[in-house]
Order: sequence, then C-alpha cells, then structure tokens
Amino acid sequence: MGPNPAKLLEQLLERYPLIPGQIVLDLGCGRGVTSAMLAREYGLRVFATDLWIAATDNYKRFCALGLTREQIVPIHADAHDLPFADEFFDAVLSIDAYQYFGLERGYLGKHLLPLVKPGGWLLFVVPGFHRDIHSDIPKELLLSWSAEDLDSMH
Repeated sequence: MGPNPAKLLEQLLERYPLIPGQIVLDLGCGRGVTSAMLAREYGLRVFATDLWIAATDNYKRFCALGLTREQIVPIHADAHDLPFADEFFDAVLSIDAYQYFGLERGYLGKHLLPLVKPGGWLLFVVPGFHRDIHSDIPKELLLSWSAEDLDSMH
C-alpha cells in the first residue's frame, strides 16, 4: 500500500536472501503485494497479516493470482495480538508498516522476537531520513504531515 513495496522487498532480499520453503510472516502486508511476491517469486510459505485489510479480500486476490493455501495464508490481526506460536517463523518481514505499530517501547521483544526461530531473521523496511531533521522540520514536509507523523520516521 506504500510506495513501491515490490522494489523495496526485492532490494531487501538481495541483501538478506531467504531459502525457498521457509515460513515467513509478512506483517502489515496491506493488500498483499509483498506477500504474493514472497510466495510466488521466492517460494516461501507466507502468513500475510494485516489489520486494515480484510483477510477475505486478500484471499480473493491471492486466489486470482493462482496462489494456494499451502503457499499463502491471509490473516486479519492486530500487530499487538498476533495469533502465532512461539518460534514458528523463519523470518518476520515488514515492508513500510513497522512504523505504525512497532514504536512502543518493548514491542519487538514482547510481540515479534518470540515468534522467530533461533537464528531467524527480522527484516524491516521503514521510511526515514538520511539525517535527523526533527529539530528543524522543513515547512514543506508539514504541508502533508504533522510533526507527530514525522516522528514515526525518526
């Protein structure tokens, strides 16, 4: 749902490749673009999880792409109440979504680390700046975002 999630995922997996057949959580998957890529292009078993998009809507999209339930499972869940067993995933990915739910102190250790197998990966892509601008936010940025919105990119 964000800007070019397919390219962001591709660049991430060039640097941190995953092995076909691994089980991954695509957290904050939106309409499932990255989830479909993970299943189709990389041969991963994907749990496509989002709070804002209904699982049924994503399921219909995945079926239309020819993806099976063995390849991809759509889940509607809050990132603070994930319905998965500890050490279930080889990797947790979040493309342009972590900043919406992961800013709370202790979130990572409480909600995500338990879900990843020992030696597994946490792979996040979040928007950010090359340098800290928060003491002098350019007025042009404040035309579209509030200072609080920009703090999620701090």
